[in-house]
Order: sequence, then structure tokens, then C-alpha cells
Amino acid sequence: MTAFLIPSLYCFLSRVHILFVSLCFLIVLGVTHDLSSEQRDANKSELTSFEKAELKKLIRLDFRSLSSVSIQGVLGYDQEYWRNPASVHVIRPDDITLFGYANTVEALRGVPGMHLSRGLAYDNFASMRNFSGFSTQKFLGKIGGREVTQLMLGSANYSVDDYPIAVIDRIEIVRGPGASIWGTNAVNGVLNLVTKHAGDTQGDSIRMILQDNGSFMGDYVHGGQVSRDSFYRVWIRNQEYAEGTLDSGNSARDDGYLRKFGFRYDKELASDLNFYVAGGGASRRLEHVLDFSNRLFYSENLTGPLVPLDYARQGSFLSSLHPLYVDPLKLPSATSFWSSSTGSIPYPALLTGKTSRFEKYGEMTNDSGHIVSKLDGITESNLEWSVTSAFEKTDINMGHLGFEWEQNQLDVAFDANRPVGNYHRFSFGVGFRRTDLDVQSTLLEPFNFGPTVDLNTLSLSASSPTILEYDQQFTKFNRLTAYFQDSINLSDELIFSIGTKFEENDLTGSGIQPGVRGSWTPNGSNVFWLGYSKAHRQPSLRERYTTLNPARIWYPAGATFLNPFTGVWANKSFAGDESLDREEIDAYEIGWRTRPNEDFMLELSSYYYDSKDAVLAATSLTSVNAYEAKNAKSFGGELSIDWQFSDAWRIRGGYSLARGEIQGERKYDFPEQTASLQSSIDYSDSLTFVQSLFYADETHVPSDYNPITIPSHLRLDLGAIWHPSENWEVGLFGRDLLEPYHVETMYPGVDVEPARVERSFLLTLYKKF
Repeated sequence: MTAFLIPSLYCFLSRVHILFVSLCFLIVLGVTHDLSSEQRDANKSELTSFEKAELKKLIRLDFRSLSSVSIQGVLGYDQEYWRNPASVHVIRPDDITLFGYANTVEALRGVPGMHLSRGLAYDNFASMRNFSGFSTQKFLGKIGGREVTQLMLGSANYSVDDYPIAVIDRIEIVRGPGASIWGTNAVNGVLNLVTKHAGDTQGDSIRMILQDNGSFMGDYVHGGQVSRDSFYRVWIRNQEYAEGTLDSGNSARDDGYLRKFGFRYDKELASDLNFYVAGGGASRRLEHVLDFSNRLFYSENLTGPLVPLDYARQGSFLSSLHPLYVDPLKLPSATSFWSSSTGSIPYPALLTGKTSRFEKYGEMTNDSGHIVSKLDGITESNLEWSVTSAFEKTDINMGHLGFEWEQNQLDVAFDANRPVGNYHRFSFGVGFRRTDLDVQSTLLEPFNFGPTVDLNTLSLSASSPTILEYDQQFTKFNRLTAYFQDSINLSDELIFSIGTKFEENDLTGSGIQPGVRGSWTPNGSNVFWLGYSKAHRQPSLRERYTTLNPARIWYPAGATFLNPFTGVWANKSFAGDESLDREEIDAYEIGWRTRPNEDFMLELSSYYYDSKDAVLAATSLTSVNAYEAKNAKSFGGELSIDWQFSDAWRIRGGYSLARGEIQGERKYDFPEQTASLQSSIDYSDSLTFVQSLFYADETHVPSDYNPITIPSHLRLDLGAIWHPSENWEVGLFGRDLLEPYHVETMYPGVDVEPARVERSFLLTLYKKF
């Protein structure tokens, strides 16, 4: 029976977009019927479906939470999320605990237009509308008031920067470009995690999660009141990662831990002036691997083909070229080196054992701390303003690569908005960032092959180069930004906004990122929007100033003029490219949000991106540079529904179609189709059942030496939550119940193979404030 059902489900989901399009067409005919002018006048005094739905939410909130029902969106000022002229998804804390997610990044799995994939035990990779698929670098991440996208790698580590559920107010996911407000790197969208006022976290909160494989996470939050108008909170987290299994069945050696703490202090300085300061620190320790097994080659001469030694050992290729060739794995001693007259190959000690892999495990550490402060208020002329400053210190050591960097980063920003007359609202601001780096590279002993030829310069060095080499000329960077946007109320139904963001930085010089958006609300149940933006993405330091030395080639005696009498190892390097300029993306989007009644909402959006000089990783050993700029295009759309079917049953679902091509060639490193269906049923006042079904199409993980294909997969999660009292909940969840395990992704160029995402069971305990 199972053998029949699973293929049927796959077939159903692969064609579900046809049904969705048909459904949308029928709903359009039913709910966008234009009202007569008399009907409109009669209905002006009534609440719209959107307003009725918001009223239901407000009734459930306490007094202080009434101020947090709006989101920032793309216009530069807070407004109800359903009014935003963009594809917006809001995740609340209850959405996270309801489905048993350990942290916020796991909750992104159910967001249309986003693809979340699990690598090793501590890796969750999130991407959005992304033609370059794997990387997290195409959207901007802001957590707790600070930008967390790293300058070195061009990505963010959301597990390290995460917060306890009890202190999170909401997570805003804006799909689509928001460059005119958010600035550089807000290409495919923005993820903005907003924390609660300390006054909303009074008392004690505890959350614990225990997984059947031994993984554990525990949060403790305490909040108190200093005076009538000042509040504080402190929190700690302990997280343990259990060791996983690779796709081959070998141990992943990915166990480790994460320790975190944080605080926040809020004070009301006056009725229209508020201040807060928050900070925290994190320390993470775990192992990672660099595999050289398929990065060792043999070649007869500088122009000859490269033959992987791992495969040559299994056949007679080298024996046919060199009759005296002997398999290095059969060496009697790990330190033996044969004479040059035999034409044999000296191997480092690790490769002369019985293992078939040549790899290095090393501790990967992340120590970081930050502090953020914000002063905000409103003047008598209705100018809403804020001054935000943030300082962050980070020390990341990639022990498996011998690469470490320390980063000190300071951010200062001023933001404001105010209404001007009856039809305009101006949003504007300026910002400054200073980044200082200290980068160190170390040659790891397993990868020291002795005297090595540099193939780029044809010179002989006494030892092998480090795996990663950073250009020490580039360690200090400044960035200055300014933006202005005008939102114009052309009528009660039509809003038009236009603006731009200017940026001057030491990496890509000066740039302007304009944006235009319009929204039309023909009646109280529908919002239509469209937008255009010229968005920029800044190349990372890794892409511009880091040289990668990932491969070694053995040349027998006489293969080059540098080794006339003996064989020698040569280094194959991929240089960073200082000439890489910013990526420029012309992004277009159109969308529709409808709520025919207060219990049902549907959103449909479509986009087209035309990217110039998109930075992509090299996937061939013949490449000179590690990264290259190419033109790319991507297009697609998303559909999401939120249906309160009854007082006890809520259904949420989404479907995404995403296609991309690079210089005319289709790419599949982002799943073309993803879908989700989640429901929650309140069986009684104290018992709730939840279900989640996720589908992702096949993807290709590109790599210069071990590209793989990730099969499409269907995931079913089930859970039950018991509320023994008002503030306590106990949950039991089963994940990936359809199969023992599947694979979702791996880090290309570093991971040997993907890790298994195995069937698992979780027990959660949560005490709310």
C-alpha cells in the first residue's frame, strides 16, 4: 500500500500548481467583483475582512502587545502586515512551539518561497527565491536590531544568532527586493527577527527539547521590573548536538555544543521617548571535515589529463604508464618514501593507512558577543525617529581548514518618517558601518606535501600552501548609506511609493538602488501590488580576496622543467577576484492578497529577476578563479493560504515555483517546486494535534570535485500538545515519518557527502510567562 501511496503523493504535488492556478482564477471571479459606488458608501462604516481578522488577534493580546501588531515591511514605517505592498509572511512564537521547532530557522520550512535544508547536525541552510540555490547570501538577515550577514562569507549563521522563543515578538519575512529601504544584500528578500520589550517578559520562562538521538536544548528566561517605567530580562541557552550519520552509513562526527546568554533593559524616558540596550554572547564547539580523497590527481605533463588517484588505484591506469608504480596504500611504513628512480609517489602519513579517505577533522569554533542600543521617539510634528547603534565582536576558527578570522564591527543608524500634508509620508535615514578584520591561515600537517610547484607561477616552494590564503591588504572597510522614500496616497484605494538608497563602501564603491511600488485596495477584501527595484548584492571577502588551494597533482620526473630527476607535487589554486563588482539585479514583482472573510486569506505573487554579474562558484578544476561573474535570470511565484476552517481547526499551506538560468542554461540548485501543508486541530481545551507535510523537488549541489544530486523528498511530521495549565505545555512530535532517512544538502567543496536527515522523535516542555 505504501509503495502505491508515496509515488501518488509525489505525482500529486508535482502537479499541484495547476490546481492552485485554477483555484486562484475561481476565487478572483468570486471576490474581486467590483462594488457599485452606492455599496461602497454604505460599507465605509463597516469593518473590512482584514480588519475583522486583526480585531480577533487583538482581542487575544494583552495591553502592551497592542503596539506590536504592525511590521516594518518595505515602506520605511510600520503598518499592518496585510497592507504591505510586498509578499510578507509573519511567524509568531506560538507558530514555532506549536509545531515543535527547536529554533527560529526551522520555522522557515513552511514559508512559501523559502527552501530550508538540513546538512550536518548543526547546519540548517535557508535560501529564498534563489537561482544560486545553496548559499544564504541572497537575502538580508536582521536579528534583534542588528544586521547579521557576515562580510567574510557573505552569509549568516542563524543558529548562533538565534533567540529563545519566549523573547521573540515576531519574525518578518519579506520576499522580494527591498533595496530602497533595507539596502545592499536585500536582493531576494529580508528576514527581520524582532524581540519583545522587556516589560512583556516578566517572571520566568523555561523551554526544554529532548530528541531521541540525544540532542538537547534548554532555555531559561527571567524578567523583572526595576521601576515603574523600566524593565529588564536575562536569559541563557544550552544546546547539545548528537552525532549523526553520513549517507554512506559512516559517522558524521558532527556532535558538539552551543552555549548562549543575553540581556535587555528597557526604559521609558518620557511619554514619547524610549530607550533600550540589549546584548549577548555565544560559544559553539563542534567538528568539521575537509576531504582530500578526490582532490589528489596524477598527470604525465602540464597539459595532460588529470586522473584522480583514488580511481587510478583501483585500475591499471598508472601501471600502464609506469610499470614500477606501486599502490601507496601498500607501503610498509607510513613514513616511507620511495626513490625517485622508481617513479613512485610519496604520500603523507594519513593516506598510507588502511583508510580510503584522505581527510582532516578539526574543531570549528565560533565565539561572539554583541551589544545593541536604541533611542526612539516622536515629536509634536509627528516625526517618528530612532537612533540605533550596535557593536559586535566575532572570532571564528575553521580548524579543518586552518583558517581563522576575528571581526570587530560597529554600526550606527538614524531612521525617521513623518506625514507631510494629507497625501505624503516621507521615510529617510543614514547609516555608517566600520569593520576591522584579523585573518590568520595555518598549514595543516596532513596537507603538507613537502616541496610543491605553484602551477600559476611555475615556481617551486619548500612546502605546500595553506588551504585558504587571505590577502592581508584588505582588513578595514567602511560603509556609508542614506535613503529617502515617499509614500503617496493618491486616493483611499491607491498608494504609490518611490525612493532610493545611496551607498558608498570600500568594496564596490558608490551605488544607487532605486525602488518603485504601488498598491491598490479596490474594496475591503483585496489588495493588489506591484513593484520594481534595482537591488545590489555585495561580493563577500571570500569571493574577492581569498585564494583556495584545494587540490594537489603528482607529476613524475621530467614532467616539468622544475623536476627533471624526481617526481613532485604541484598545487592547483583558485584565486579570489578583486575585480568582482557588485551584482545588480533588476527585480519585478506583482501580487494579490485577498481575505473574502475574516477566516480565510490567500496570497498570490509572481516575480522576475534579471541579474548582471552574479557571483557564482567555479565548478571545474580548469578554472583560474574560485568565483566568476555571470548573467542570470530567475522567475517564479508563490501561493499561500491561511484558513481558520472552524473554531478548532486551522489550515495553512503554500506552494512555490522557482526557475533559474545562468547565461541561458537552466540550473537546478534550487528546487523548482516546493509545497507545504500544515494544520492544527484543538481536540479539547487542553489537547491539540498538529500535522505538517513538506515537499521539495530534486536539486543539484554543484562542486568542483564531488557534485551530487539530492532526490526529491516528502516529509511528514505529526505532533500532539497538551496544556495541563494556562502557562504550561508539553509536546510530543514525530518527524520524517514516511521513511527512515533522506538527504537534503551538503556544503559543496568541503563536505564529503550529505548527512542523513533521520526519522526522529522529540519531547518538548514549555512554561510561558
